[in-house]
Amino acid sequence: MSHRFKLAGILLSAGLIMAACGGDEEGPEGNGDAEDTSADEGMENMEENNEDAGGGNDTSDGQSDGSGSSSSETISQEDINHDAREAVDAAMENYDGKLIQVELDHDEGRWVYKVDMEQDSEEYETRLSVDDLSVINEQTETDDDKDSEDQFEYGDAIPAEDAVQTAIDEAGGSGEIEGWSLDRDDGALEYEIELMNTDNGDADITIDAESGEVTATDYDNDDDNDDDDDDDSD
Repeated sequence: MSHRFKLAGILLSAGLIMAACGGDEEGPEGNGDAEDTSADEGMENMEENNEDAGGGNDTSDGQSDGSGSSSSETISQEDINHDAREAVDAAMENYDGKLIQVELDHDEGRWVYKVDMEQDSEEYETRLSVDDLSVINEQTETDDDKDSEDQFEYGDAIPAEDAVQTAIDEAGGSGEIEGWSLDRDDGALEYEIELMNTDNGDADITIDAESGEVTATDYDNDDDNDDDDDDDSD
């Protein structure tokens, strides 16, 4: 009997030892599976985050490309899809009158051409998108004080794009357009061109619209230079 009890004890002990060893082996394997699963999930999350981050960068790049180097308050020649001649022609399709002013302006968050015309005692103004020349707004009003000397033909002036380039060259060869206008001043047909961030600072430059010559310059940060330029223009 004693031998049987001893043998049973040995077998029981061996079974416990094997069970313990088996548990240790399964335990790490189980933990390893859990760790592997956690790692896989982590990698998937990282890939998803990277994809999201990539999409964000694409959006950022798209916004940057859309706005170019100009801020919302300035625009470059390259960002204007239609020239002033096309804007004037489009406006004249909707109204039979004589030009009294043409402008490029940043108005209510968008860049527009403003074309003013008059006929008899009526004055007409239309705003057209520089992107597609769609009419954004148009209105008419009575003007009993109209002066025929203010009227002009766009063909009498050099193209607005040439005038702007002349102004940029005058300001040192760089700058962004803040806006311009074309109209008669004391009988003379003139461009008034506003530039920002030129080599000499912000500038207001007047150009004879018929000859294309610069007649006056005004730099915000160089009052002494203003006097010299005005004297030269005389």
